[in-house]
Amino acid sequence: SMYAAGIAVMFLLFAAVGGAGTLLEEEESQTLERLMCSSLGMTRLLAGKWLLLTIVGVAQVTVMFAWAQLAFGVDLVGHLPGFAVMTAVTAGAASSLALALAAACRTRPQLNAVAIILILTMSALGGSMVPRYVMSGTMREIGRLTFNAWALDGYTKVFWRGLPLRALLPELTVLVAAAVVLFLLARLLARRWESV
Repeated sequence: SMYAAGIAVMFLLFAAVGGAGTLLEEEESQTLERLMCSSLGMTRLLAGKWLLLTIVGVAQVTVMFAWAQLAFGVDLVGHLPGFAVMTAVTAGAASSLALALAAACRTRPQLNAVAIILILTMSALGGSMVPRYVMSGTMREIGRLTFNAWALDGYTKVFWRGLPLRALLPELTVLVAAAVVLFLLARLLARRWESV
């Protein structure tokens, strides 16, 4: 369950960035300019993209855990409520991060380069590649600055420790706060497209 969560979170981040990159493609093809001429507005456009990325992320993580149950005996069905809450919040936060990165970058290749470095660094420090419990105390504390660490701590509480939903409150609070702050950052950075 630990490795399923680690891989799922890392690939969730990559998939979200890939989906958010459509903003840059739409800017390049001038589709974004046409959308801004409509009554849609940037906030609603970003909210729509966020919702789509979140739904796709939830589906992706669900398929990965379903496979983990079938192939490796991870008890997904027995931990469904905790899994559902953690997955929805994790996918929402990943989507906000991806939108903020896309809004900060100028081109798709730039987004890909930044995302690869950032996601692999966060995954290494946050426990997606190597469990954090085998890291030194200093590295564990540094890892808590990453998105991955909070998501993996939540999944560990659900699958490994079998804790109730209320025990997930710290992880859910941090991930929801990250989702909101990163979405607001994406909205702020997206102002450049409104002035075109």
